[in-house]
Amino acid sequence: MFQAIYSFDHHKAYASQIARLFGFTGKVPHGRLNLQIGRLAKRIAKKHDIQLSQRKNLTYRYWDLFFDGWEEGRFWVWQLKPALVQAIKAASLSGEVAIPEELPTEHFSQLSEGIKRTVTVNSYERNPQAREICVNQWGLKCSVSDFDFEERYAQLGRGFIHVHHLVPISKIGKSYQVDPVNDLRPVCPNCHAMIHRGSDAFTIEELKEIIYYNKDAIKTAANKRKHDAPTFDKD
Repeated sequence: MFQAIYSFDHHKAYASQIARLFGFTGKVPHGRLNLQIGRLAKRIAKKHDIQLSQRKNLTYRYWDLFFDGWEEGRFWVWQLKPALVQAIKAASLSGEVAIPEELPTEHFSQLSEGIKRTVTVNSYERNPQAREICVNQWGLKCSVSDFDFEERYAQLGRGFIHVHHLVPISKIGKSYQVDPVNDLRPVCPNCHAMIHRGSDAFTIEELKEIIYYNKDAIKTAANKRKHDAPTFDKD
């Protein structure tokens, strides 16, 4: 759960959003997470003699041990406390996997804008839980080209694939709830880069169409070259 929240921008997300990443549904999908948070907070508070914060009615805010929390409309936001963020980093438990589109831009000041424009990889695509649910549903083959990394690279490619978010980032509002099955698709890095190549991201269907017609154009050109090639007598 901490890894999931960590992967979002500024290490914050809606409680219901995190719950849905773990497959919980219903009107209050984060109810089960609240129970887990309560159990964990009680154990830590008892072991380390920590006084949990209380509400006016004297009930405890168990989540307050781990998160800063506040309401945004009808949603409740959890944000990892800075000390917990640092602890997750120090313990190498962030779940982060560096991929070419996520190269740290602070070391490339002159090129940073170009790097950022190549592919925008948002928090849903980086999120390990969202990725796992997407891959379990759709498999590890590229949704555009059918490329399979394990098939091509054997053990080295096993389990490798990018995931692409179908909803444009510009259309994601504050109340947006990601659905890893319906909103994410596995794509290879080449196709992922090409999807984001235009000023507006291409859809998977549009990119498939480009590939289809390009193959047809290549075949036509090859046949024309073969037809126009000069012939020579054996003598």
